[in-house]
Amino acid sequence: MEPAPKKAKLSNVLIRLCDAFTRTDGNIICPLIKAENSVRVLYKLQKKVLLRIVQKAGAANRLTDPTFLWKSAASGRKMEGNLFVEYSTSQSFKENNLKQYQKTMAQKLTEESKVKHVLIDCVRDTEEIIPQPIISETSFELHKLKLCYEGLMEISKEFDKEPDLIVAADTIKSNLDDLRGQYTKFAVLSQNGKGKSFILNLLLLLTADNEKEYRQNNQNLKLPYNIEENKTVEETEEDEYLPDVVKDVLKTAADKKQLARAVIEPLCCRLPRIVQQSNNSFSNLATYFSTRSRIDVEPFILAQKEIEGSYESTTKCIIHMRYGTVYQMSVNYFTEEELQQQLFDLVTLNEDSSSQMDELNEHIKERALECLKARFEILTDHGIPSDLQEMKGKFQSFKDIVLSEDVQQFAGKTELYIGNGRNALVDRLAMQALVRQLTTSQEEDKDKADEYKKRIAAVKEIVIYLPSKILYGGKEILEMPGTDDSDPIAMDFIKTALNEVDAVIVVSDFAFKIAEKEVKDMLFGSGFANYWKENPCNYKLMLLAYPEKNLKWQFGKDDSEIIKKLAEEENKKRKAELTLISKMLKMDTLPEDLKNSIITAYILPVLHTSILAQSIEQGEEYRVFQKNQTFLKYTGISNLITIIDEFVSSRQNVTSATKEVEAQLSQFHREIHSGSYTEAARSVLHVLNNRESRNIVESEIGKNIDELLIDFDKRIKEALCEVVDTMVDAVLKENLVQAKRNWKGHKHRIQSVGVFNPHFCGRNPVYKVLLYSVFFDDLEDKKIQIFQEIKFRIEGLRNKFKRKILQQCTKDLNKRLEDNHDLHDPFTLKFVQDTIESQLDEALAWYLGKKRRPFNGKTMKKCFEESQNLSFKKYILLPSYRSNSSLEIAKQNTEKNMEICIMEIKKLFLQKLFSLHKERLKSLYGKLMTPKGTSKMWQRLVHQMKLISKDRDHRKPSEILDDFIHMMSANFNEP
Repeated sequence: MEPAPKKAKLSNVLIRLCDAFTRTDGNIICPLIKAENSVRVLYKLQKKVLLRIVQKAGAANRLTDPTFLWKSAASGRKMEGNLFVEYSTSQSFKENNLKQYQKTMAQKLTEESKVKHVLIDCVRDTEEIIPQPIISETSFELHKLKLCYEGLMEISKEFDKEPDLIVAADTIKSNLDDLRGQYTKFAVLSQNGKGKSFILNLLLLLTADNEKEYRQNNQNLKLPYNIEENKTVEETEEDEYLPDVVKDVLKTAADKKQLARAVIEPLCCRLPRIVQQSNNSFSNLATYFSTRSRIDVEPFILAQKEIEGSYESTTKCIIHMRYGTVYQMSVNYFTEEELQQQLFDLVTLNEDSSSQMDELNEHIKERALECLKARFEILTDHGIPSDLQEMKGKFQSFKDIVLSEDVQQFAGKTELYIGNGRNALVDRLAMQALVRQLTTSQEEDKDKADEYKKRIAAVKEIVIYLPSKILYGGKEILEMPGTDDSDPIAMDFIKTALNEVDAVIVVSDFAFKIAEKEVKDMLFGSGFANYWKENPCNYKLMLLAYPEKNLKWQFGKDDSEIIKKLAEEENKKRKAELTLISKMLKMDTLPEDLKNSIITAYILPVLHTSILAQSIEQGEEYRVFQKNQTFLKYTGISNLITIIDEFVSSRQNVTSATKEVEAQLSQFHREIHSGSYTEAARSVLHVLNNRESRNIVESEIGKNIDELLIDFDKRIKEALCEVVDTMVDAVLKENLVQAKRNWKGHKHRIQSVGVFNPHFCGRNPVYKVLLYSVFFDDLEDKKIQIFQEIKFRIEGLRNKFKRKILQQCTKDLNKRLEDNHDLHDPFTLKFVQDTIESQLDEALAWYLGKKRRPFNGKTMKKCFEESQNLSFKKYILLPSYRSNSSLEIAKQNTEKNMEICIMEIKKLFLQKLFSLHKERLKSLYGKLMTPKGTSKMWQRLVHQMKLISKDRDHRKPSEILDDFIHMMSANFNEP
C-alpha cells in the first residue's frame, strides 16, 4: 500500500495595502486623498467588500485564508495606520508573484470599488508604518452618507420598498442636499504685500487634482448646451452633473417654471484662448530645498503682483474659492445705480465746509478721493476737472452721473466661465488669465487693458470653483482686499465679510503682535470678533506668521537642526500673542475656550511645497515624507490642513446626520422581531386589502394630516404676528426715542450729504458719524430677546403639533377597528408613539432646518437687519442722496421720516419671517407626506402592522441592516 501523499507545507505571506500618494497638476506630491478613493476607508466602512476583493486577488495567485491586520501609527489620528493582509500559501512567493498579485489586486479594487491609488507591497512584519495621504474627517463622514444612501436605495427594491429603508434613505438625501452649498468660511486678512495670494496659490497647487483625476471626475460633466431644451429650472437645478456656477444661478432664479437654458445661456462667456503649454512652470520649486536656490513660480490661479504696475495692483473685491471638479468662475458686477452712488461720493467729499474737516477720517478720505478720481474717469469716459468744486454744480444727484456705454453693457450682470473638464492645464490657465484681467492692472495686451480696467472698477464679487482638495468638504476661502490702500468700498467689502465668516486667518510677516494697527482695528471692530468672543467654540482666529521672505527664515536640506528651533520660537510667539489679545479684549487672562479657539503658528509653505516637489521613483513618494519628516513637521502646513479640517467637521456637524440614520436603522432592526397587537393589525390590514377601501382610508388620513398642518401654519403665523405686534413694536418705539436723542446730539456734526450714501447703508468709513449707528445701535441687545421669544413660541407649537399628530394617528387606527366591527383591544397611543415618533421628530426638526436657511437666531438676525437696511435706504438714505436740495433739507427729511423708517421695520420683518416660515413649512410637508399626498406616518404604521401580523424570514434584512449600522457607527479616529 502506497503511503498517503504529504501535504504541502503552508507558509504565510504578509501584504501591506496603503493609500498611495499622487502628484498634482504641478507635479507636486499631494498630501490629501478623498475618502472615496481610500483603501483604508474601504476597510473601515465595507470590510466585507474588501475581504471579497482580497480573496479573489489571492485565489488568482494561489494565496488563501486572508486575515486583516491593522497597525496604528503613533498619533491621535488612527486613520494614519497601515492595513496588512496575511495569506497562507504552499508556493514560494517571489518578485514575479508579487508583480502579478499587484496587478490583479489593483484591477479588482478598481472593478468593485472607487479605490484608485493603492500601494501594494510584500513585507516581513507590521512594525514599519509608512506615511499615507491625509483623509479629511468631513470627507469621511460625507462618504459614509453617500454609501449608505446608494446601498439603501438598492436593497429597498429587494424588500418590497420597505418604508423604513426609504425613510432612512430620504433622511440621508435631505441631509446631503442641505449640506451641499453650505460652507464653512475662512477669511484671509492682512495688509497688501504680505503674501496672501502667494500662500493660497501654493496651497491650491499642493492639493490640486492631476490630469487623470480631472478627466475622470468630469466624465459626466453636463455643460449648459447639454441641458435639454424643454427642461425647466425646477427640473434642472438638482442635476448633480451641472457645473456649480450653473446650479447657483438656477437655485436663485425667481421663476422656477422658465426654461433652464434660457436662463443660463445668456450668462455663459467664452474662455480666453490659451496656447497649449507644458506643465513645467513649477519645475524649479524643488531646487529651493535641494540647493537653496531662489524660485520664480507663476501664479497657480490667483493674480500676484508683478514689477510693472504693481503699485496699482491691489485686489479690490473679495474672491471666494470653493471646491468643484471642473474649473469655473462666476463674476458679478455692481448695478448701474450702485456705481453711480459710489462715484457721487467724489462730489460729496469735496463740499465746501470749513467744519467738515473734524468729521472726516482724513487718511480714509485721501484714499477715497484718489480711487474715486481714477474710477470716475474709467467708468464714465469723462475727465476730472482740476477744480473738483466744479463737479458740484454739474452733478447734483447720483442719477446725473452717466456711465460709459461699455460699462452699461455689463453693469448689474453675472458672467459664467466654465472649463470643458477634459484638460486641467488649459482650463486652469484660462481661469488664471481671467482672474488677472479682472483683479489687477497687469494685462499684457494693451488693446484689452482699457476694457479690463472698466471691468476691474465695476466687479462686485468673484466666485471660483476649482479642483483642489484643500477646499473639499464644504470649505470656502475668501481672499480679502488688503486693509491698506483700500478705498471705502473695499473696506466695506472687508467689514461685511467679517460679519459672516466662521474663521479669520490673519497673515503677518513674523507675528500678530507687530502686525499693522489697521489690521488689528479691522479685526477687533468686526462682527466676527463679537461672535467669536460670545461663542468661541464655533469660531476660529488663526494668527499665521509667514516669514519666508526673510533670508534667515529660508531652510534647505542641511538645516534639519536649525529648523527644530522653530518649536521654541513658536511657544514664545504664542505666549506673547495671547497676552496681547487679552489686553485688547481688556481681560486679565483669556478663558480656556477662547484660548483654544486661537491658533498661532509659523508657516513655511515654500519649503513644504519644495520638499513635496522632489523627484523620486513613481510609487515611492512616501519616502519623501519619511526622509524629510523633521522639515515637514515644522513647516506648519500639515498641521494647518488638519486644524482646518477638524474645525470644519465640528462646525458642520456631519456626524449628527450619520447618528440620525444609525438610530433609524437600529430602530427598524428592533421592530423586525416585534409581535404585539397581532390580531388588531391583521384586522386593520384586512380592511386595507380592498383597494377601494384603502384609497378611502388613505385619503381620509391625508386629509386629517392636511388639516393639522393648516392649523399649525395658522398658529405659527398668529404667534409671529403677536410677537411682532407686541415685543417688536415696543422695542422699535423705545429705539425711536433713543434714535431721536442720538440724532439731536449728532446732526450738527453731519456736514456732507455723503453720510447718506445708500451704498454704505449709513456706514461710510470716510465719516466719523455713522448714520446707521445713530439710528440702530440701541437695538443690538434687544433683538436677541425677540429672537429667543420667537424660538420659544415655535418650540411650544411644534410640541403641540406633535401630540396632535400622534393622537390623530391613534384615532385613525382604532377607527378602522370600529368600522370592521372588531372587538380586539384598540391600539394604544404608546404603540403609535413607539412606531412613528422618531420619524415625526425628524420631520419636525426639518421645520426648523439644519444648514440651509434654518429658522434660528442667526437667520432671524439676518432677516431683521435686512429689514432695517431696506427701510433705512427707502425712507432716509435714497431721498436725501437723490435730493437736489441742500444738506439742511436732507436733515429735515431725516427728522420727518425717522418714525416711519423705524416703525416700517416691523412690517418688513414680519414679511421675511412669513417667507422663512413658508420655506420651512414646505420642508416639513415633504417629510410628512409623499408626492402623491399619502401620509408617511400612515405608511409607517401600516408597515409595522405588516411586520407584526405575519412570520417572515428576517435573517437577510437583519444582516444587511447590521452592515449599514456598522458603517454609520464607524468612527474616523478609532482603529
